[in-house]
Amino acid sequence: MGRPGVPEKDFSGIICDLRGANVTEFNTGDRVFGIGPTSFREIAQGVLCEYALVKRDHIVKVPDNISLKDAACFPITGFTAYCFLVEKAELKKGDKVFINGGSGAVGVMAIQLARTIVGPTGLIVATCSPTKNDIVRNLGADEIIDYTSHVLPDFLREHYGSRPFDVIFDTVGSDHALYSNSPDYLTPSGLFCTIGMVEFGSTVWLVTKRILQLLSAMVVPVYLGGVPRRHIFESLTPTSSRMVAMAKLVEEEAFKAVIDSTYKFTDALEAYDRMMSRKVTGKVVIEVNDLDGVN
Repeated sequence: MGRPGVPEKDFSGIICDLRGANVTEFNTGDRVFGIGPTSFREIAQGVLCEYALVKRDHIVKVPDNISLKDAACFPITGFTAYCFLVEKAELKKGDKVFINGGSGAVGVMAIQLARTIVGPTGLIVATCSPTKNDIVRNLGADEIIDYTSHVLPDFLREHYGSRPFDVIFDTVGSDHALYSNSPDYLTPSGLFCTIGMVEFGSTVWLVTKRILQLLSAMVVPVYLGGVPRRHIFESLTPTSSRMVAMAKLVEEEAFKAVIDSTYKFTDALEAYDRMMSRKVTGKVVIEVNDLDGVN
């Protein structure tokens, strides 16, 4: 019987040991943040522990103006927002962006980064529940849609059909109709991005159906009935250059940490209860050790 798995991928901490002669960019004592093992065979080797073994390509030094606690909020969420909005969508000044799931962990990063890029002439529209309106607006959203009161494709068609988006960033991924109807509110050259946090469903049929929908969105050409809009749904691989680029944005405060709540390591199960409540805005942080201020 194997050892129990360790969950979680986002982390920050202090390097206590280095392995490998080619690791020259880091030193013991460096404050770093990053992403734990991501391959399927390493899925149980998470970072919710006192000591974690991680790859050098998956970490980057924490900027001097950022605390370790705040730094732990960025690795996956900031990395995802950077890769999709900057690398994939090539977002630019003046663009119009729709972010589905504006109060979620990735959504709060995406809104801030999009605001920095599109500037005052751009448009950022995001969804959230009414209780999160002020938070999402303060992050940089120009217009907010209450997803609990509207059928999104219908609402977007009615209100944004005449001023379509350049990028749609779906951080929820639960409604294929949002993409299949996107020609009504996404420019012909626009990009529809879906990240991996998809609510597939609770039965084999629902899971199979959702997978087929995603595959269809990516590979079925228009002449065979495909949606005439580009679609991206992929797993993003951490690299040193990507991590450095993301850290630079953190240092420049292109986006800031949004912490919902903080728990001690001994109260980790309470942290999971909080996450499962679906009332979270931003990140839930678990402090294994309080290392801020440690030399």
